[in-house]
Amino acid sequence: MNQLKRLMLPVVFCCSMPAQAETPLGQRLATQGDPNRGIPACSSCHGPEGSGNEAIGSARLAGQSTLYLQRQIENFRDGRRANPLMRPWAEQLTPAERVAVSDYYAALAPVGQTTTPTSAPNPAIGTDLALFGDWPDRKLPSCIQCHGPSGQGVGANFPALAGQPYSYLLNQLTAWAQGTRSGDPLGMMQHVASRLTEDEMRSVAAYFAAQLVASTPEGIALNAPDETSPGAALESLPAPSPTSTGLQSEHIPNQDDIPAGRAPDTQGYFKPPSRHDRPEGPFGEMVALGEAIFTQTDTHPESAPHVGNGLTCRNCHLDAGRLANAAPMWAAWVSYPAYRAKSNRVDTLTSRLQGCFSYSMNAQDSVSGIPPDADSKTIVALLSYVYWLATGAPTGDRSIPGRGFSDIEEPAEGYDAKRGATLYRQNCAICHGARGAGTRKDDIPIFPPLWGPKSYNWGAGMHALNTAAAFIRHNMPLGGSIELTDQDAWDLSAFINSQERPQDPRFTGDLAETAQRYHGGRYDLYGTPSPLDGHRLGEGTPATTSGPRPH
Repeated sequence: MNQLKRLMLPVVFCCSMPAQAETPLGQRLATQGDPNRGIPACSSCHGPEGSGNEAIGSARLAGQSTLYLQRQIENFRDGRRANPLMRPWAEQLTPAERVAVSDYYAALAPVGQTTTPTSAPNPAIGTDLALFGDWPDRKLPSCIQCHGPSGQGVGANFPALAGQPYSYLLNQLTAWAQGTRSGDPLGMMQHVASRLTEDEMRSVAAYFAAQLVASTPEGIALNAPDETSPGAALESLPAPSPTSTGLQSEHIPNQDDIPAGRAPDTQGYFKPPSRHDRPEGPFGEMVALGEAIFTQTDTHPESAPHVGNGLTCRNCHLDAGRLANAAPMWAAWVSYPAYRAKSNRVDTLTSRLQGCFSYSMNAQDSVSGIPPDADSKTIVALLSYVYWLATGAPTGDRSIPGRGFSDIEEPAEGYDAKRGATLYRQNCAICHGARGAGTRKDDIPIFPPLWGPKSYNWGAGMHALNTAAAFIRHNMPLGGSIELTDQDAWDLSAFINSQERPQDPRFTGDLAETAQRYHGGRYDLYGTPSPLDGHRLGEGTPATTSGPRPH
């Protein structure tokens, strides 16, 4: 018996040894491949850290979105990306393996190459296209508009460009331009790359190859409906000035009734001064501050205390307030003072900017609860910036070509919010999210929220169907890769503005009374039943009612 026990001890001991941990599937494919099936290790081309390889033009995979990586494997497999090495590899992977290897690289801390091209292109061209685009001439948004600050990447549709090998970036831009790569949302990249020259592609590739990468992967966050409203509603906006009483009856022109700017004359649209010609000295510093506030309104320390949502001025006034037919700010400067029926007074540009904070920026839910004071640094800086943009513009020309949003007529068959829901899912959710909550990267707004608690409130001009339709028709999607029809724009506007959003700051406590006093126009849905679910718009709480998911 004792001898039997002695013989059993090694067996018991061996069985009690911990099993050797098996290498996870994704890591095994990335670092070892699968020799039995002839699948090489990803690291043999993309490096042990997944940082890519300049010499052979392989991409940095580390830190990219897992969904983006999965889609690229499928694109290689299906021929939307032409690559004789990647296609046979992709064809052999099972769905589980595609997910596993993508998850592995998405979780790796990104390490960039920061490479320098052998033939140095013009760095100024690359910087301008990356940071500002070319809106007036080619309707090109900046690269960072979609790919995030410094090109760090935004979610599944817009990969990280920062720190990618220069040769890889240039090869991909060339592939987009030549049509040998596809599969991008709405054909955006094919459309953009086809408008770039070879020198521009080299310059842009060099710019992003030199950018440092973020220290953590996937810094993407979606705006989500808040559980509670962060502030109390304003009791009222400033009362109309006594000097404006009765002005409407005296037939003073109403700024709201003036149509959008007329077509350009033989000299074309007004051109604001170049970004590179900003004035020097204290005034130049104030202009620079105004531009920073304009583009970073909800995060800039000067303006953020007065912003109660996730919007910036540049969300509606494209190209930082420069672009004709996208409510350019140079046209606003020459159009005021003017009487406005909405405020029932003669508004200066100062009070107009304050109104933007009250309505478009929803100041009632901000930290301060009110718009900035007229003599605040925020307002003075914005005025300085707008004044500088209008250098040389004809003061008093309130129908200057390019002013506002070019009007589009209501379609003969009207508009349909439910039809707009389908269009939204197909064309808009890519950037703005299925629930319209917008997209942020490292707390920096990338794509604005269109409804819900972080969007414009029921007093903002964009809640009017005709205004939103005009904006959508002429400016969306960014870059113009597809062209929406007038009907599409009206249907999308109806869908977006049939969703709940923050309350009108003029709310009296009674929905019907507020609707009667301040709303009721043909293209104003406030106080009416939503065509999506029948509830009366304006009575919902956007913190809990962010609108139905498009079907």
